Amino acid sequence: MANKKYNLLDKILLPIAIILVIALIMGTVAGNMDPRQHPVIAFFGLAYPYFLFLHIIFIAWWCISKKWIFALASILVIAYGYKTLRATFSISGDQGPIVKTENSIRMMTYNVHNFKLYGGENDESVKEKILQVINEQSPDIICFQEFYTRYKGDFDTIDSLKTILKTKHFYFVPTNKNDYEAIGLAIFSKFPIKHSGKIPFVEGFPGNMSIYTDLDIKGQTLRVYNVHFQSISFEKQDYEYLDKVKEMNTQLQPSKRILRMLKSAFLKRSSQVDEMKKEMDNCKTPYLIAGDFNDTPASYVVTQITEKLNNAFIKKGAGFGTTYNGKFPNFQIDYIATSKDLEVLNYKIEKAKLSDHFPVRSDLKLISKTAETK
Repeated sequence: MANKKYNLLDKILLPIAIILVIALIMGTVAGNMDPRQHPVIAFFGLAYPYFLFLHIIFIAWWCISKKWIFALASILVIAYGYKTLRATFSISGDQGPIVKTENSIRMMTYNVHNFKLYGGENDESVKEKILQVINEQSPDIICFQEFYTRYKGDFDTIDSLKTILKTKHFYFVPTNKNDYEAIGLAIFSKFPIKHSGKIPFVEGFPGNMSIYTDLDIKGQTLRVYNVHFQSISFEKQDYEYLDKVKEMNTQLQPSKRILRMLKSAFLKRSSQVDEMKKEMDNCKTPYLIAGDFNDTPASYVVTQITEKLNNAFIKKGAGFGTTYNGKFPNFQIDYIATSKDLEVLNYKIEKAKLSDHFPVRSDLKLISKTAETK
């Protein structure tokens, strides 16, 4: 009967479904909307996985209740954002072999959180476990963010890594140091380093910057950018509040503070993207960029940096690609992306719950030689 076509529950759910459609579209377009002009849309990009999940639940409900037109509409909205969906989630992937194949280059990025557990102190056992993970993966090139070393003793991690990787080639730029220890960004390589440099960002915490090395790989130059984009800089009180949020215990003032911090980070990362794109556009050799982007696949940062590149997760990743291991909602925020001169052979996230980030590695292959002018 006509008056039974839509029951009370349908009439309640339909407005919610329409709001979710709008929210999902906003999350889909967030990657192309500069937060400096559209700050609100950046939040929709951050929440895209949640909107996607709720959308799928609604599709299931419309199918069960045989409201096919609504189900189709929801499917079309998801399809409209296919690129964002593919950057966020993949059904199939290739983790590759433990031992890399001949003529491939094993690339790895790891925010090691100063070689300690999140929220903990420097711990010899944690450091040794992190070094063991690196040894097992045996990267040819590895980028570190929040790299910590002492100048001598058991926490001389530079010396430890040179031994593990059997290399003398590394580039370390401290962002904070004293006579005893240093923290910063580092690149270790089994290939000789021809040239190196740093790209300071105009705004932000000194730890947020980029460094690069030009590596000699059998006579061909490969540039490696190691980047650490602006972090949110949550403090202990913010993480304690996030724990309360998980228990559905929310408060107005802490919520406002977190939203302000997120907005500030969105804006700072946007200007940092400008700096990196300028550098990458001027690079005349094959290159890759890796590191802690501190943002999700649907974000402006990730979309703009990787739009002309081979995103290793999109090429060979699986699942949601979660790389963050801290208290904030667990998203993919660490990336490896390459110029079109490199082929992505595989992609793996090693679920080592040591730092607040998981290490990411990908085997790559140079597929053409480029005339070098640098």
